[in-house]
Amino acid sequence: KENTLTKSDLRRLHTEYNQLYFGGRLSMPTFLWLTGKRPYGRYIMADNLIQISVTAKRWSAERLKDTLIHEMIHQYIYEHLFGCRYVLIQHGLRFYYVRWRLKRRYGLQISGGPIF
Repeated sequence: KENTLTKSDLRRLHTEYNQLYFGGRLSMPTFLWLTGKRPYGRYIMADNLIQISVTAKRWSAERLKDTLIHEMIHQYIYEHLFGCRYVLIQHGLRFYYVRWRLKRRYGLQISGGPIF
């Protein structure tokens, strides 16, 4: 079956999740497609351009939500927790803290390593 996910869908979901889980505080990134099977998603901030990329594949609603919110956590950390740029540890304490907070407040189970 052909992929029906569009960049417009990604923008709509980003807006929805931004309002629900991040208080509408995130800016709208540019969305790109990844060509490989892994990683499912990637967040990049370079030259003041925010990009979230996802694989161009068929998605279950649950996996897409998990992947997009995972990348939005990276975006939140960059935009609102002192501009943290990742060099060696992408899923450090700030990532775990924000993910834990989303789990505690909303029951979200976002992937990306152990959760406290």
